Amino acid sequence: MLTLTTLTLLVAFSVAGDKKDDGPKIYAKASSSFGKGGSNVIRIADEKTTADLAKALKVEAIDWKKQMVIVVSGGERPTGGYTVETKPLEVKDGKLIVHWKINVPKGIVPQIVTHPALTILVDRFAGDVVFDPAPPATDKN
Repeated sequence: MLTLTTLTLLVAFSVAGDKKDDGPKIYAKASSSFGKGGSNVIRIADEKTTADLAKALKVEAIDWKKQMVIVVSGGERPTGGYTVETKPLEVKDGKLIVHWKINVPKGIVPQIVTHPALTILVDRFAGDVVFDPAPPATDKN
């Protein structure tokens, strides 16, 4: 016969066993359509770059000891209106997985080549960062 205490413990173990290793917290996001540079991880930057990133992300400051920046690029697109979206970050097998997708524009869009990207400020992660799916090849200048 199951008691209330036994049932509570079974539910607690079941929930704990199903829990995924959550990824770093996302503090801020900023979209752009005109940056070239590919997807990358920034763990340290000079003063000017740090100030520019903080301004774009609309945060007061970036603490490089506790935070890092991830840039997800959607590659070159033939028109405006494309956007990059990320899903929750996931830690799996000691790697940070950045799940993302490109959103296709709807309606009338500017007829100009763009490079949609999303910049996110997250908790610092010391291991490898993997993009899923792999980002398009870096644009050539």
